[in-house]
Amino acid sequence: MGTASSQNPPAQDPQRPTFVSRIDTVRVDVIVTDKQGRPVVDLTAADFEIEENKKPQKVDSFKLIQIDDEMDVDPAQNREIRSLEQQAREVARDDVRVIVIFLDDYHTRMLNSMAVREKLARFVRELNPRDVVALMTPLLPTAGITFSRNHDATARQIMAFQGRKFDYTVKHPVEEIYMYLQPAQIEMLRNQIVTSALEGLCVYMGTLREGRKTILYVSEGLTSSVPQGARTTGMSPGTGRTPTQPPASGLAQQMEAERATQSQQTVLLDYMRFIFVAASRSNTSIYTLDPRGLAASEFDIADTVSLEDDRRALNESTDVLRILAGNTDGRAMVGSNDPLPGLKQMLRDSSAYYLLGYTSTEAPRDGKFHPIKVNVKRRDVEVRSRSGYWAYSDDDVARASAPVFMRPPEVVKAFDAIAEPAAGRLIRSWFAATRRPDGRSDVTLVWEAIRPSGPEVPARVAVTASTPVGSLVHRGRVPKSADPTGRVAGQVTFAAAPGPLVVRLSAENDGGDALDTDSREWVVPDFTGPDASISTPRVYRARTARDIQTLKAAASPVPATERHFSRIERLLVRFEVYGPGVATPTLRLLNRNGDVMSSWPVTGRPDGGSEAEVALAGVPPGDYLLEVKASKDAVAATTLVAFRVTG
Repeated sequence: MGTASSQNPPAQDPQRPTFVSRIDTVRVDVIVTDKQGRPVVDLTAADFEIEENKKPQKVDSFKLIQIDDEMDVDPAQNREIRSLEQQAREVARDDVRVIVIFLDDYHTRMLNSMAVREKLARFVRELNPRDVVALMTPLLPTAGITFSRNHDATARQIMAFQGRKFDYTVKHPVEEIYMYLQPAQIEMLRNQIVTSALEGLCVYMGTLREGRKTILYVSEGLTSSVPQGARTTGMSPGTGRTPTQPPASGLAQQMEAERATQSQQTVLLDYMRFIFVAASRSNTSIYTLDPRGLAASEFDIADTVSLEDDRRALNESTDVLRILAGNTDGRAMVGSNDPLPGLKQMLRDSSAYYLLGYTSTEAPRDGKFHPIKVNVKRRDVEVRSRSGYWAYSDDDVARASAPVFMRPPEVVKAFDAIAEPAAGRLIRSWFAATRRPDGRSDVTLVWEAIRPSGPEVPARVAVTASTPVGSLVHRGRVPKSADPTGRVAGQVTFAAAPGPLVVRLSAENDGGDALDTDSREWVVPDFTGPDASISTPRVYRARTARDIQTLKAAASPVPATERHFSRIERLLVRFEVYGPGVATPTLRLLNRNGDVMSSWPVTGRPDGGSEAEVALAGVPPGDYLLEVKASKDAVAATTLVAFRVTG
């Protein structure tokens, strides 16, 4: 989907983006070849017929994109890319191929990665000097993607590709969660990371230009489960093996196992559907390259996997590669020890094609797939195009039509919490609430010195909490607590009925002199309703995995009041979910507009609460939200925590 364009568009500043003006315009690229496979490049708009849901559509825009690799490249026009502004200009050109090579180390074995990287590096070195290429890995954010024409340098990076399929050695802070998970859980987490990364990459590619873009996905494919007896490495005790369960004693057990496998496969296909939608809307094709080559089995003699499970895993992973390519107008390079013919075909597909646009007479708003059929009024030619597109839903249209600065009210409210304190303030404060058995709530107040050193560092804070009509709820002094990180902070917890609360704070020195005063209003939430509800999430900051364990072992650690963190930090997020029959809560990372970026596993605590570890190393600088969500009977409770990553 894209913007409608006239036949003679006005000249535009190449540094400025082209904004979408019509939501019902569909873009489709069409490859036309003769019987010998050579591109046909002399067609006109009148030669094409397009049908959507078997209804004829009128071609509104028409453009031939042709790249001649035999033509001499002008070095002055194809210099190395040295800035983001230059990158934006170069990838927007019609006469260059835009390629991102996604090296999926999570789903490639070490030996297979060593074999394929030699062939892939040789292919990249021989690319046309005008082509722009970028590399991506599962944990690299799209903000870290950089395109280059230095194909030798890109090839050297490819030569460092090391697969680690079934190797759970921690090499990134986000992977420290592995020590708490079983192999099947780790593989599901890796599947989610990779599919989310592919979806995000497709969305990002759509911002570059309207013409065809290519993703080369190098992977052995994803599977929905880990077979019994599969050998794994890098687990906490050392080398491990997926436990082999005793054989099923009855038909019921066998059926239950099959249902579990089918459920996991459904989850994986749901992940992939988001990729298909993003690729369709961004005019991006995914070509898949299987490093296994002509593989006869998935596992080797060192594994104790049954022949049936081995065959099932090989077929499923290969099918995933075919499905990814087939649903994004790409090609699957599987079952061959020589990927070069497939890679050359990938280049040919991007070298000569027609970019057609039409305004859909259907104007669908159902978010569903709509088939497209493209015919050419010429005999003896082969036509290849996308089989359809994913329509926008009403919500999608509303988001696309709204100004980018219009964020949901709940998002705006959450970001108010990361505003800098007023000039001259010495302390910042933060409130949280949890449920009590008597229907009231436990309110926790945390204060923290903004500057932990100097002559005006508070020794304690006097707290007075009352209702708006003046009824006293709590009064007392809160001294600073011992903190291993050097923070000057303290906390107090008191009971309060649901409703508005007025809190007055007075920071004092050791002599009792007032250093700073503040007054805050806060609404104590009501957790007594029958629906799902969530306590105020508490965020604890740490530097290392040992710090996280220290926080978990502490009786009453002091939560962080600040919401500015660096990428070398990691967070421990704790909360409680209330209500009978509430599903397992989720924790997701959202961007500043409220769009989902990724998620983290949530685990239970011995006291009945929930917690999750959030590593910030893979999050680029910017403003984000942590979304805690719990559902009951299709009714969801959601709370947001805004924070900023500073670098």
